Amino acid sequence: MTIERPMFPPASRRGFLAQAAAVAAGGAAVGVALPLPVSAGASERVPDPIFTAIAAHQAAHLAHGNAIDAQDEADTRYGHDSDEAWEADEHCEEACHFAHDVAWQLARSVPTTLAGVVAHLRFANQFEDEGNEWPSDTNGRSGWHYQLCATMAAAIEAIIRRDA
Repeated sequence: MTIERPMFPPASRRGFLAQAAAVAAGGAAVGVALPLPVSAGASERVPDPIFTAIAAHQAAHLAHGNAIDAQDEADTRYGHDSDEAWEADEHCEEACHFAHDVAWQLARSVPTTLAGVVAHLRFANQFEDEGNEWPSDTNGRSGWHYQLCATMAAAIEAIIRRDA
C-alpha cells in the first residue's frame, strides 16, 4: 500500500490532527467491512482493532510528510529565518513527535485475530520496504522491533487461549 500525499498539507495543528483522525476513521471503516476470523464459537464477526491502529499510523506518517513538505516550501519561499519558516518548523516537529508516538502505539497494539497479526507484520515490513524507518533502531527491550515481536507473541498466545 502506497501512502499518497494530498496536494495541500494542513495549515495548522488542528488541521493536522483532523487529517489524522479522518484517515484513522477511514481505516476503522475498512476494518469493520472486512470479514475477519474469530473464535469458532462466535456467532458474529468482530473487526480486529489493529486495522484502526494501522490506519492511525498511516495518517500520522502522511501528516508528518506533509509537514516536511510545508517546511521545505516555507524555507524556499520565505527564507530559513522567516517567521513562516519557524512556524512550519514547529509544526513539523509536532508532526514528527506525534508520528513517533503513534508508531510506538502501533508496536504495542495487540491484534485479536490471526488475520490481524499477519496484517500488522506485513504492514511493518512494507513500511520499511518503502524506505521508512521506525522510531527506534535500538536492539533489545527498548527497541521498536523488540516491542513488535513481544506484542505479536502475546497476541498469538491470546488467540490460542481464546480458541482452545
